[in-house]
Amino acid sequence: MTLPVALDFKHYAHVGVSVEKPQIPDFVRKVAAEHGLTEKDKVHISVVVTKNARLLWEAVAAKENPEAFVHSIKSLFESYLWEYSLTDEYFLHERTYTRDDLRDNGYSDEIPGHTRRTIVQKVELPDLSEFYEKLNDMFGISLPAPVPHITLFAWSDYESFKIRGIGINSEEEFKRFTKEAVR
Repeated sequence: MTLPVALDFKHYAHVGVSVEKPQIPDFVRKVAAEHGLTEKDKVHISVVVTKNARLLWEAVAAKENPEAFVHSIKSLFESYLWEYSLTDEYFLHERTYTRDDLRDNGYSDEIPGHTRRTIVQKVELPDLSEFYEKLNDMFGISLPAPVPHITLFAWSDYESFKIRGIGINSEEEFKRFTKEAVR
């Protein structure tokens, strides 16, 4: 298991762990080149992102003392080591965001509908399930835990999101947006 480089807690936004960029096999680079994807310089593992983040921060905002709950979430997040290990599993994903998808995932109305593609490497992140259990108990909600992964390559037809991941909130979404396993 490897420790992350840093913990990244941006309340009312993203929660994740910055990690060292892994070695990328040639067969993965070949598929990325075939699809016109750009290699990411910095990588992370998202813990709470897009739709899950929107739902979590809405639950926080509904509380009588939201800042105390932000502090509780941050403390919970920072109580874990977030050790991870890389797998040898790589996937090409594609997601098209409609106006409704963008709103559902917490994006402003100024962001146009667009398509994104990524190549990700799955990771094992043992603390993730327990973190989500405690988070869901804290707020009486049922956010699904995402499939932990590192986005290695990205592309979008919306220039501002050229190297952004596609926002995967659950195992169901991971499967739905998988175009192919990269081998």
